[in-house]
Amino acid sequence: VKPDTYTYNTLINSWAKSGERGAANRAEQILSTMAQRYRAGDTIKPNTRTYTSVIDAHAKSGEAGAARRAEQLLNKMLDLHNQTGDYEIAPNAHTANAVMNACAFTKIDSDRSEALSIAFRVFDWLSTQRSIHADAYTYTI
Repeated sequence: VKPDTYTYNTLINSWAKSGERGAANRAEQILSTMAQRYRAGDTIKPNTRTYTSVIDAHAKSGEAGAARRAEQLLNKMLDLHNQTGDYEIAPNAHTANAVMNACAFTKIDSDRSEALSIAFRVFDWLSTQRSIHADAYTYTI
């Protein structure tokens, strides 16, 4: 049986939920492998769920720079979507919520000010979108 995008997404999601040290980096390595394979002609293609799960792994990691890395991944998704027009990679409300979770779960004191700024930037961005909107969960973060 050949793994597909769903298989990889499940693996990334498992790392996100594992609580293991370094899980976010492992999740990101899997994303990188998927992207490399797709560029090489494989059908395994990272999608919105893939990126959102990696962002979630950073949110749950409690590691230094997690909020910053989460925002960088959101920006990468936006760039890819804008370059290709591929809606399978477009961020959604869950993606924005995952980034804001990374901000809310920041455990490193020196990261908190930046995390708060990122949370407001992401919320402001979400507020300007026509096709996606803040949901009930967004307001509970």
